[in-house]
Amino acid sequence: MMSIDSAIDNFLSPIADKISGIIFCSVNINGVEVQLLVALLMAAALYFTFRTRFIGIWGFKHAINLITKNYEHKDLIKRKKKGEVSSFQALTATISASAGIGNVAGSAAAVSIGGPGVIFWMIIAGFFSMALKFAEVLLGLKFRQVQPDGTVDGGPMYYIQNGLKNHKIFGKFAPYLSKIYALCCIFAMIGGWNLFQINAMTTQITEVTGGENSFFANQSWLLGLIVAVITYFTIIGGIKAIGKFTSKVTPVMCTLYVLTAFTVCIFNIHHLPETIALIIKEAFKPQAIEGGMFACMLWGFRRAMFANEAGLGTAPIAFSAVKTSKPVVQAFIATLQPFVDTVIVGSATAFVIVVSGVYLNSTGIAGIELTSKAFGSVCPFFPILLTFMASCFVLSTMLCGSYYGIKSWNFLFGNSKLTTRTFQVIYCLFIIIGSAMNFKSIINLSDAFTLFLAVPNLFAVFILSDVVIKDLKRYCKKYNVGLFKNKYEQIEERDYEEELSGDCKTKVQRM
Repeated sequence: MMSIDSAIDNFLSPIADKISGIIFCSVNINGVEVQLLVALLMAAALYFTFRTRFIGIWGFKHAINLITKNYEHKDLIKRKKKGEVSSFQALTATISASAGIGNVAGSAAAVSIGGPGVIFWMIIAGFFSMALKFAEVLLGLKFRQVQPDGTVDGGPMYYIQNGLKNHKIFGKFAPYLSKIYALCCIFAMIGGWNLFQINAMTTQITEVTGGENSFFANQSWLLGLIVAVITYFTIIGGIKAIGKFTSKVTPVMCTLYVLTAFTVCIFNIHHLPETIALIIKEAFKPQAIEGGMFACMLWGFRRAMFANEAGLGTAPIAFSAVKTSKPVVQAFIATLQPFVDTVIVGSATAFVIVVSGVYLNSTGIAGIELTSKAFGSVCPFFPILLTFMASCFVLSTMLCGSYYGIKSWNFLFGNSKLTTRTFQVIYCLFIIIGSAMNFKSIINLSDAFTLFLAVPNLFAVFILSDVVIKDLKRYCKKYNVGLFKNKYEQIEERDYEEELSGDCKTKVQRM
């Protein structure tokens, strides 16, 4: 008799493969299949990096200062800040949404497919992503809407609708494009994020509890059910409950994970020089992947952009809820997210897999199983520790994903208790489904749904790019920050405050 796990996988895996094949349409360039969505994200990251004059470099110190000094300048006009969560809570929420299993399992999958050279391109992609993250978070806060009860609605749906409404050419398309993004976000959260996260978690728990002899073998849906119940009773508390959870869990888990990875590297310190040399060599002339350097670069960018969400518009949804009067301040802080989750956590995962040598014998295993094998090569206890960390990552990521989905769902169907509860139930049901699906189908479906968010989001971000650069230049001039500080004339305080305060007052049209 076919198990429940097998029945779910046999039914949904072909559908998942078909959907990912449609979304990941590609063109052949010199024998390499270039996925158009990945190319679009790469182009956007490069565009804003150059327009902001490499803000990831000169703005990094300023971002650190903002997050460590009460998140505001001392000379800001004192006012009641509108919002629901602190800057730190929003930052940890977005980091937890992206730095979790996406980097633990996703980075491992990238190395197993693309070889060690992928690590180099992941780091490069993470660096360029910082400018793109700055742009979309600034727009999210600038065009957010604060409701009478103090709750905040924000994200691409709102800066698409309200930011483009007066555009001479695209204004008439703004209401429709905003709804397209909201619909895509719902599918991404339900059909991508939670499926990927719970699948990686159940795989790891099954492995450390006996593998094929585990109680959860062929019935991992039970784990999915447990996580679904926990998730439901947490997300009903909204962004405040999510922010409180992630602000406590994310810093501890990220630190513990990096320290564990560092320990693995220390035990393999004699391999470090040759590992670094191998990564650089294969980044430019890889042998582990067909298509050479270009194919390796594409895989690195795909994995990094999926992991840090830059260009997808999800982070602006969370950052829009921050208690602040300065969108530019939060945009600077948001640049730390790609750095933490891609440059630190993601590359740590990939580096451990290479330095331990487990990627050389990875036939038949991928994702978190490969990461677990790398950790276990040093200490038998480390896979158990990884299971604990992965479980925390999974829960925090799914909590944040539910918030993104709820805001998109409410944008389309209204912000009532009934509509919110409806989405929450659907979201949790798909957690159970994801626990029983095949990993290969999961990662393809997750990447497909998630990356498709870039289409409507980047369309708006590109058109509104002048707004981003104008606000950045004014901010730098006023506070004597960065490369733009002495190159533009002084502006009046009142005009600046009105220009950069955010909180769009435009009434949103519901579907």
